[in-house]
Amino acid sequence: MHIFVINLVEDEVRRMAIEAQLNGLGLDYEIFPAVRGKALAAAERAASYDEVWYRRNEGRDATPGELGCALSHIGIYRLIQERGISHALVLEDDAWLNPNLPQLLAAIEAKKDPKRKEVILLTWFQSVRMKGFDTLWSCYHSAETRSAVCAHGYVVSNACACALLEELFPIRHVADCWNWLVQHRVVRVRAVFPTCITANMAHVTNISGDLQSPSAGLSIFHQIRRKIWRLFWMVYNRVMGRIHRAIRRI
Repeated sequence: MHIFVINLVEDEVRRMAIEAQLNGLGLDYEIFPAVRGKALAAAERAASYDEVWYRRNEGRDATPGELGCALSHIGIYRLIQERGISHALVLEDDAWLNPNLPQLLAAIEAKKDPKRKEVILLTWFQSVRMKGFDTLWSCYHSAETRSAVCAHGYVVSNACACALLEELFPIRHVADCWNWLVQHRVVRVRAVFPTCITANMAHVTNISGDLQSPSAGLSIFHQIRRKIWRLFWMVYNRVMGRIHRAIRRI
């Protein structure tokens, strides 16, 4: 299976750490130069970032780190589409890999249809439903997610990458908007358990320190108005999710 590793060019320590793990497991990989959000020119930012819809979906503006992270994942989806790759493992450079990863990837590639719009999370998830429960290899199983976070490591099919590219660009969500994708039936999101990839907690996230309260510095009147605005878009999103689940087939 093709493996992409997202890494900022200047983050040599992280690159060496993930390369040592992959080399130790005998896995081939490709380093994908991550996008630095702070370095985006105004024209690039305007062309790749839907500020209005991001604010509606997330309740605030994207931080430079979030924007760069989302664009990096989008860049990989574009390569998967252009090269006709059937399945690919997408890794962030702070991923911590289980020694069973090679066998699990081989099982996924053998059993999963590249024409099926499906993401398979190998990292943390919050809850799953037992719908479509299956055994991938040995003690590793998968099921559809109810709720999931993080994008340290996941497998994406060719059809799924194409669907994500069409739906998520220009950027309207954080990179790991798995719950929104499930809610609107854009793709299927499955989780593997037990978890096969975690994060190296010794590494400090590149997004750390960027987040600020959207209500910081606002008057009481503007805070109330913002909360009403946010409530409206949350209700709108839920209604549209119900409509999409009723009419979309994946």
